[in-house]
Amino acid sequence: MMNIRDLQYLTVLADELSFSRAADRLNISQPTLSQTVRKLERHIGGPLVERTTRRSRLTPAGETLVEGSRQLLADLLRLEQVTRDAAAGRTAALRIGAVNPAMRLLMPRILSSVRAEVPDVRMTLHPMNSHAQLRQLIDGQLEAGILRSRSTPTGLAVDTLMDEPLYAAVASSHPLATRGLASIAELNDEDFIMAPRDRNPVFYDELLRLVTDNQCSPRRIVEADDMWAQLAMVGAGAGVAVLPLLFVDHTRDDIVFLPLDRKLGLGLPLVLVYAPNSPSAALTAVRRAARAEAEHLLEAHSQQSTEPQAPRQIP
Repeated sequence: MMNIRDLQYLTVLADELSFSRAADRLNISQPTLSQTVRKLERHIGGPLVERTTRRSRLTPAGETLVEGSRQLLADLLRLEQVTRDAAAGRTAALRIGAVNPAMRLLMPRILSSVRAEVPDVRMTLHPMNSHAQLRQLIDGQLEAGILRSRSTPTGLAVDTLMDEPLYAAVASSHPLATRGLASIAELNDEDFIMAPRDRNPVFYDELLRLVTDNQCSPRRIVEADDMWAQLAMVGAGAGVAVLPLLFVDHTRDDIVFLPLDRKLGLGLPLVLVYAPNSPSAALTAVRRAARAEAEHLLEAHSQQSTEPQAPRQIP
C-alpha cells in the first residue's frame, strides 16, 4: 500500500513543480524524492510526473493521486486534532478564516451567535485572502472560511451567502458626495484605489471589467495593500473606489458610500466554504449564523438604498 509520507512528498512536489525546491522544502535530498516518486509510479503502474530540465508537471494520473492525497491528508490532520482534544479532555475547536472586509461587521456577529448557541466551543479567527483560505481548508488547517470564489475545490462544500451589492466610495469633499444613487460612469477619469491584483486576481479582473463595461475608464490605478489602506486613501481624496457591501462604514465622516445600481454585480459571490464531512455542532452553528447575518446585512442595504440622502450605519 502507499504510505502517508510518500503522499506528502508528492503533494509538496505538486505545489512546487520542481524537484530541487520540493526537496529543499521537505529537507530531503533530490535523489530521495526521485526514488519516492518512482516507487509510487511502480505501484500505480504508470507515470505520475513528467520531468523536464526546466520544470516538472503532473500527468493526469498524478493530478488524480494528488487531489485524493490532499483530501486524505486533510482528513488525517482533522482526526489527529480531534483525537488530541479528546485525550486532553478539551472541548471542540473551530478554526475559521475570513477575508478582511468580513472582520468589521459580519464575523463579530457570526461569532457572537455561535458562542451563544455552542458556548463551550473554542474558536480562532484567521484573516487571510481567499486563495490562502482555500489552501488551508484543503490542508485541514481551517474548518471553515468566508471568502470570495466562483468555484470550490473537490472535497469541500460551499454555502453562498450573498452576491455583494456595490458602492462608490468617495471623499466627503468630492462633488459626488452630496448625490444619491451614483453610476459607475460618473467616476470616469478618476484615480481608482484598488488592492493589488495578486490578492485576488479574479476579483480584481472582474471589477475592472465591470468598470469598463459601464463607460468608465480610470485615469490610473492606485494600489493600496488592504481594505484599511484603501479606505484611508479614499478618505484623503487620493482617488475613488468601487467596493462591495462589506467595506461600507457609514460611521466615517471622511468617506461617503453611494449605492450603485442593484443590477450591477461582480459575479463573484461571498461564500462560506467548509469540510462537508465534519459532524461538528459548532460548524453547523457557524453555517446557520453566517446565512442569517448575511441576509440581515442585505436587508439593511436594501433599506439604505431607498433613502440615499440619509445614510445610516448598518444595524
